[in-house]
Formats: sequence, C-alpha cells, structure tokens
Amino acid sequence: MTEIYAADHVLPVGAPPLRQGAVAVQDGLIVAVGTRAEVLEAHAGARVEELGFAVLLPALINAHTHLEYATYGGFGDGLPFSDWLADHVARRPRLAPGDVEAAAALGAMLCLQSGVGTIADASYAGAAVAAASEAGLRAIVHLEAFGGPDADAESVVEALRQRLAAVAGSTTPLVQLGVSPHSPYSVAPAVFAALDAFARSQGMTVMTHVAESLAELEAVADGTGPIADALRTLTRIEATGQHPIELLAERGLLRPGSILVHAVHVDANQIGLIASSGAGVVHCPRSNALLGCGTAPLVELRAAGVPVGIGTDSPASAIDFDLWAELRAAIVTARAREGRPDALLAAETVELATLGGARVLGIDDRVGTLSVGKRADLTAVDLTDTSYASTEDAAVSAVFAGSPERTLLTIIDGVVRYRKGADTERLAACWAAALPGRTRMIGTDD
Repeated sequence: MTEIYAADHVLPVGAPPLRQGAVAVQDGLIVAVGTRAEVLEAHAGARVEELGFAVLLPALINAHTHLEYATYGGFGDGLPFSDWLADHVARRPRLAPGDVEAAAALGAMLCLQSGVGTIADASYAGAAVAAASEAGLRAIVHLEAFGGPDADAESVVEALRQRLAAVAGSTTPLVQLGVSPHSPYSVAPAVFAALDAFARSQGMTVMTHVAESLAELEAVADGTGPIADALRTLTRIEATGQHPIELLAERGLLRPGSILVHAVHVDANQIGLIASSGAGVVHCPRSNALLGCGTAPLVELRAAGVPVGIGTDSPASAIDFDLWAELRAAIVTARAREGRPDALLAAETVELATLGGARVLGIDDRVGTLSVGKRADLTAVDLTDTSYASTEDAAVSAVFAGSPERTLLTIIDGVVRYRKGADTERLAACWAAALPGRTRMIGTDD
C-alpha cells in the first residue's frame, strides 16, 4: 500500500525546498516527491499522514557513533586527551555481563529519537550489531581491532575474522559489517595494512580515528608523549616519523571506502592526499571541542572535494547522540574558525548529515536525499512553539529548532521505527536497563 507523508515544508536535499510538500512511499521506496496536491492526485487512495507545521527531510546519517558508550557521559571531563583515554580504558573492566548490550540498545534508540536513519559505528565489543538490527537502523558496524608493532598481523586479522563471524548472525539486510583499525597510534602500520587488505577482500569499509589530537601526532611520529605513556601497559607505539595521514597514504591505506574520523590536525598537503585518494572524512565538532583537540578545517576539506559527513561520536566525548546539536556545533565552530558568518550555512549542514554522510559511507545510491527510487528513509521536525515557527528558510528552521524532543517520527526503509509519544515507554525501558552499568563504572552502588 502506498503511504503519503505531507508537511508544510519538505527538504529533499539536492533539489529545491517545497512548500506544502509530500513524499509517497511504497514497498520501502520513495515513489513520488512533490507538492501535496500533486502527490495526492497521482496516488489517489493512498494512506495520508499529515505532519502539519513541520519540516520533512531525509532521515539523518550519523556517520560516526559508539553505541556501546551511551552511558559514558561526563567521564574524565576536563582531562587531557591521553588521560581521558586512559580513564575510559580503566573503567571498562567494571562492567558486568549485559551492560554493554544494554548501553548499545539505548544508544540505538537515542539515534532514532534524533531523526537518524543510518549510523556508522565503531564497536569495541560487537554489541552494536544486535542493537542496530533490533532497532531497525540502517548501519555499518565496524568492529575495532588493535595491535602494536609487536603483534602478529595475521593473528590480529584472524581474531577479527572470528569476531565478525560471531556477530554475523545478528545482522539484518539493513546492517552491514566493517573493519575499524582503531587508530594509527593503536594499530601499527603492518597490522593496519593487514586489516585493510582483509577489509578489501570482504568488500568492507574501513573506519579509523585519525589526526584527532596533537598527542596522536607525536605518538605516531616519535612513539613518545602522553598517549604513548597512557597506553604503555597495553602496547608499544611504533615511531614512524610521519604524520598519520601521510603514513596511511604512503602505504596505500587511503582509498574509497576509507572513513577517516576527526581529521582535526591536517594541513593543505594532507587534505590534498585525502582528496586524491577518494577517502571520506567524518566531522565530529563537539567531541573535538570538548576534548580540547581543536577544530577541524571543515571549509578547506569541503573546498578540496573531500566527501564529508558528520557524526556525534558518543556521550563519552560529546554529551549525547543528538545530531541536531552536532549540526549547530558544526556551524558555530566553522564560522568561528573562518571568521565569517557564511562559512557554513544551515542548508550545507543538512547536506553534511544526509547526502554527505551517504557519500562517505558509499551508500548515496540508496539514501541521503528524498528522490524517487531511493529507499524511504525520512524524518520530520516539529516547528510548532519554537522561535522558528514562521519560517522563510526551512533548512535554518530545521537545524536551529531540531532536537530529539521535536522529532515527530523516523522512517527507515518505509517502516516507522520511532514515533514521538508512542515510544516513550520503550525509551524509558532502555534507560532503566542501561543505567546500572553506568553506576558500576562510577564505582558506587547508589
């Protein structure tokens, strides 16, 4: 049966905004996009849902998450990056069986509540696979791998192969698996190359945290510094004498399908290497700012033609999974960095969180715009009782008024996976299941 979603404003992305617009959905596909009158006339007899004074747009793409860290909010706040990292490593053993799974399920639900239809996750334990599948998210879950210069690369790959096989049964047609060499400082070049080769052989994307902090640059170049000290009990860091981007480029580890998270500390030459390789970047402005890592050169990356998406990272470093808050942070930091108010516009941030993310993940043929023939991934933002209730620019209104509380519904592959009000008890149950794990990480029984 055909279903029509109509709203006062429709933002197709890649096409002009529509007043009094509508989108028709059938069998998980978008079959029409146009004015309300046009779509209703072409699909007489369809079920119609009137969203009213709202903006209807493609479901957002959160291109970098850690669902398993949904309950880590505030841990180590104010610590230098290396100490913050060590603090999180120290807390993890306090978790009990089931805690990680509960946190991942909460994270998935919070993404849906933020209007997100697709995530690209970096998963330490693999729990994000089942969480994304059960929530009905479209996802690429990258299992993280680690291995210093003393590790046997073939053994690291084999261990990852077994972990992937163990979670494969939890996937759905919407959930793919990927590989995440955690970072050039926690994965030695030879191990990174072996993991990348394995990912290529499986047709998987590769997600890595790179050029995030100055401490990382020191660790990768010299094998010394605060990150090396923080991880000394876990691994030795190989001194390469290179910037992480140049290291990866020289070894052929930048390519289409490479997802580079953060890219804060990159210069024009390194941006050029990324652009020529076909790799994509995920911008995480709140995480970078709150950890004191800096502000990524978003304007320069986009000007060079680098595919760029946006991600929340996780509450461990960026407060929450609210992608609308991330979009506003992207605007604020870009304009502050460049010293001009047009450095990043609202419509451009909507594109970062939709088509941009889809390009980075290699799924722009399926999602990212409201276009006939694409999968029916949609979300809607309620504008009533906001400062943007009467709007001249729907993108401005959506970005500055958007929030989890104002998300009316999130549709993925034509199925409503979240609806405001209807999922209140479900969300409360996720919180109740996840919070005991947070208590254990804090080390109290209160």
